[in-house]
Amino acid sequence: MSSSHALKQPPVPRAFGRALLLAARWRVARWDDALRRLERTQTRELVAICRRARDTEFGLRHQLGSVRGHRDFAARVAVRDYDAFAPSLERMRKGETNVLLPDFVRYYGHSSGSSVKGKNKFLPISDRQIRDQIGSGTDGLFRYLAFRGESDFTSGYTLGLFPPTKMRPEGPVLITSNPALMLVKRPWVSRLCFLPNDRECMETADYDRKIELIAERHLDHDVRAITGTTCWFSLLFDKLLAAAERRGRRARTIGEIWPNLTLFLGGGVSAKPYLPVIRERVGKRDVTLVDTYNATEGGVYAASDHSGEPGMLVIPDRGVFFEFVPAAQAGSASPRRLPLWEVERGPVYSVVVTTTSGLYAYEIGDLVRFTSLEPPRLEFVGRTMGCLSATQELATHNEIEQAVSGALAACGGMLVDFTASADIGVEGTARARYVLFIEPVQGVAAPDIGRFAAEFDAGMSRVNYVYREHRDKEVALLAPDVVVLPPGSVKRFMTEVRAGNVQSKFPRIVDDEWKELLRSYVRGGPPSPGSASPRATNPAAACLPSNEE
Repeated sequence: MSSSHALKQPPVPRAFGRALLLAARWRVARWDDALRRLERTQTRELVAICRRARDTEFGLRHQLGSVRGHRDFAARVAVRDYDAFAPSLERMRKGETNVLLPDFVRYYGHSSGSSVKGKNKFLPISDRQIRDQIGSGTDGLFRYLAFRGESDFTSGYTLGLFPPTKMRPEGPVLITSNPALMLVKRPWVSRLCFLPNDRECMETADYDRKIELIAERHLDHDVRAITGTTCWFSLLFDKLLAAAERRGRRARTIGEIWPNLTLFLGGGVSAKPYLPVIRERVGKRDVTLVDTYNATEGGVYAASDHSGEPGMLVIPDRGVFFEFVPAAQAGSASPRRLPLWEVERGPVYSVVVTTTSGLYAYEIGDLVRFTSLEPPRLEFVGRTMGCLSATQELATHNEIEQAVSGALAACGGMLVDFTASADIGVEGTARARYVLFIEPVQGVAAPDIGRFAAEFDAGMSRVNYVYREHRDKEVALLAPDVVVLPPGSVKRFMTEVRAGNVQSKFPRIVDDEWKELLRSYVRGGPPSPGSASPRATNPAAACLPSNEE
């Protein structure tokens, strides 16, 4: 703390920090009360959403005006995916009103999610969602402030690592990303203590250049919190230490530059694998990482509550009505639909949301599991389509298959089969890399593995733009590792894991447990006890727990 006097601080009086703590305690009490009265809280959200849309085309067709609770709603509105909403959303993007919502929606979040086989999605973000999401985005911070009794938070800066804020006009609407939109729409008072605040840093699209600018320009600011996608924190640390060295300052840890930095607000991937690296790089253990679970469809669904219990605390009163479908029934015509107050601890559910942006019983494609019920805490366990996501790139089975096919076409050779996983925290950093396991066909010349890995890498960059951005200059993803399995490995796996079921398939994506099992085949023996993490908890590998496995 000795150097904090030399750091630039925001022009915010100390009284504001004390007022913020009072607001945080008030909000946490409201949040806890909403959780205690879960059915009433969620029913109120649902009825308000339906009442607002009752005179729209969708509302009249589904009699939303007469919805009084979950039973009414489930009887009138079927579970739908993006493809079902796409025609209506296309009309809304051209400026039509009274389709799904009565008013004009100006902003659309661009996503290339796996739920539509890699096609682009344009999800509506209404003014009401913006208001609610700013609230839910603040909830995680407020619970931290109340937990710590922190009254001096606004005496320093919060630094954000977010996508470029520039929006693309498309007819009467603007296409953006949800995090960038929330950054633009944040309350004016918070801008006094938020960095970056200059246009160049905010609009720069090159991630490497953006973070370099942020580090260079804010080296001498009293940064107390960092928010953004968790995998970018380590890159910022590298840039910050390099900037300090260029100025003749010798710093071994980030804590020597920003001595008051204690809070990280993450999202996009699970924070747990990154926390040891963050603590080592900052140089102290008194570091808190607040996890959030969020989506463009509605905003922030849950956040850390500092109870020491696993999972994140659900936020039930911020404009989203939740339903949960047993994972085995995801995508079916008439699935069982459970409201938040009827879920059970343990089973895996597909998440269905109804939002203030005109999505009704919309299946977002995420899988979660509840770790407790009173209050409800959940953890993200994967995607219904099966994705690989080390740094929020959400690579689909199809994208991985395209990249492997391209590599084979370029290098020759034939494979018995292949699967993919990811390593997180490679070589003591917060970077990740893909691990591709291949079993070549015996008697056929095997491809050159170095070239094969390069072609697979290039193929992934072609089919997944987030992978490409995160591989550029190795800002978050390192070159993939291709592991050659010995002959008979696929058959051995199917016997040991699938019990020889002829209807089962060799999985395209594997979690940590199966990754270690496959590596044991290369080593020539079973994996050592305790070397594998529990199934379906690795944020880099999410597998559908049904016939896709």
